[in-house]
Amino acid sequence: MSTRKEGLHWLFNKKCGFKEIPGLPAFDSYLKAILICANGDNELTQAERDWVIGHGSAFNAPDQVIEELKTYQADEDIDAVISRDTVANACRRSLVYEAIEACSADGEYSSGERETVTKMAAKLGIDAEIVKQLEEIYTQEAKLREKQLALLFPTGTPL
Repeated sequence: MSTRKEGLHWLFNKKCGFKEIPGLPAFDSYLKAILICANGDNELTQAERDWVIGHGSAFNAPDQVIEELKTYQADEDIDAVISRDTVANACRRSLVYEAIEACSADGEYSSGERETVTKMAAKLGIDAEIVKQLEEIYTQEAKLREKQLALLFPTGTPL
């Protein structure tokens, strides 16, 4: 196994608990669904799109998927898109969490975005209480990350 593939196995296991690396159909459905959710209010910012592209790239999504995401309109039915692949379909709650991250990429997770994520989650069969819990985890993790970076780099990051 190549070093890169070992790294991907490690990343997917660490981040998602996966024992295998998903294939192209899973990446395609999952990443498009995140963009659809972020665009649910018809206000997909470049920062949000860049977050999804960066996230997919970090997880080594196939180049053709990344290229398509750059101009993808994100206006398809979210349930239809996520249902195209069994692995992606099994990751609906993860999708909602990462949509919260994507919506926050521009520095704000507005009440309108919150409403949109909740509405999109409902289309996926995920109730508002689960969305609220995912939002709380996101907020806690963001605060913990700030605290961690301040402790690791008290004078600011070197790069």
